[in-house]
Amino acid sequence: MRSKIIAIEGIDQAGKRTQADLLAAQVRRMRKPVSVWSFPNYETPIGKQLNTYLKGRTLMDLRAVHLLYAANKWEVAGKISAKMDRGEIVIVNRYTPSNLAYGVAHGLPLHWLSALEEGLPKPNVVVVIDVSPQTSLVRKHEGRDIHEGDLVYLEKVRRAYRLLAKKYRWNIVDGREEPEEVRRLIWEKVYGTFR
Repeated sequence: MRSKIIAIEGIDQAGKRTQADLLAAQVRRMRKPVSVWSFPNYETPIGKQLNTYLKGRTLMDLRAVHLLYAANKWEVAGKISAKMDRGEIVIVNRYTPSNLAYGVAHGLPLHWLSALEEGLPKPNVVVVIDVSPQTSLVRKHEGRDIHEGDLVYLEKVRRAYRLLAKKYRWNIVDGREEPEEVRRLIWEKVYGTFR
């Protein structure tokens, strides 16, 4: 079986982690090897820098921030490639599409953002779970990072995801539905990749 990368995307609190785990469980029921990754990966040296930025403890130039988002993926790219070489399905809670959407929402050039991650393993399927910033806020009131707390910025990110989805043919599902229904909608989008 050929390996795949399935990226689950969306703004903060869209339900990406929940759906990545539900999708992985469904893939395991098919007796296929699968692993789940999340970005930012806060366990790496660069991930720790990003964590301090997102918690508002350090200020950074926006280009530096998006360089770090890309570098955070490069830190573990070899490990992801090794999983793929063994034929695993790799499900990613945020991946290269998120750096594009969040960067475009920051006003950064798409071609520059794309170049940062050129050469990383490409996702075979991208599913964007679409929710409003207001829904995001309802789902998490406290302990929000600097992006989660900026509803104006999150709306820009949401619009960027929609525009990029048209450009790159990403799938969009309605994240306002109950988790089981969102899982079903995502499965409809990704099932064909397992044939």
